[in-house]
Amino acid sequence: MKKFLFAATFALFASTQAFAIIGVGAHYFMNTGSLGANSGDIQDGKITVKQESADGLQGLGFKLWIDFFPVIDIEGTFNIAASRYKTTLFFPAPIGKVPLSFPVEAPYSMLFDDASPIYGVATGDISVTYPFDIVPIITPYIGVGFSYFASTAVVDAGFVKEFVNDLDLSDPAALAALADGGISKIIGDKVAEKIEKTGYETGMGGHIIAGVRLKLPIIPIAAYANCKRYFGGNLSSRFNQGFAFEIGGGFAL
Repeated sequence: MKKFLFAATFALFASTQAFAIIGVGAHYFMNTGSLGANSGDIQDGKITVKQESADGLQGLGFKLWIDFFPVIDIEGTFNIAASRYKTTLFFPAPIGKVPLSFPVEAPYSMLFDDASPIYGVATGDISVTYPFDIVPIITPYIGVGFSYFASTAVVDAGFVKEFVNDLDLSDPAALAALADGGISKIIGDKVAEKIEKTGYETGMGGHIIAGVRLKLPIIPIAAYANCKRYFGGNLSSRFNQGFAFEIGGGFAL
């Protein structure tokens, strides 16, 4: 009887693959890409808009995987990540004063409770992977897939141009308003309003993926880690895609 139980236990262990049927999990997400800086002049060079760079996007994601198909596995992933950056408007000096500069503060956020402009990207992925069943509890895999992107606009010179072009810098009253700093709030409110109306810029692309899954027998808890390389997606031309990493875990049956 003991030999039978031992044999049955060993067979169950040996036949149990990582994510044997279906699973769902949550993970930390990071894209090593960067948002390049940009500067531009408005009103024939009277106003300069300087948008600073941002390195890396960080956020959260969720994953659903299905492993009961023959030969291949399928997983669906949703990630949302963002990075803060600064945009500053430089104005000429009112009479008798030094040149003025105001940060553009847009009360808009993605994951972060912050008033500064944020570059954020949400991604939905469908991946088809090929697993390598080397040992029972660990499954490395590689694959390709389809991706759908939604990203926020970048607050640069082109984005704020229509708001500041209406300012008459030859008007002493306008210069006085600049000196008092009131124009900063006006522009910030208009930027936030346009961001809200613009919504997300969307596009389609793809990705390649390589990763590993880990699941102990019987216990319905699993862990995974993978790396993706995205391409396409109609994102900002100044955002240079890097490698994307997903590290997390969840329940698996």
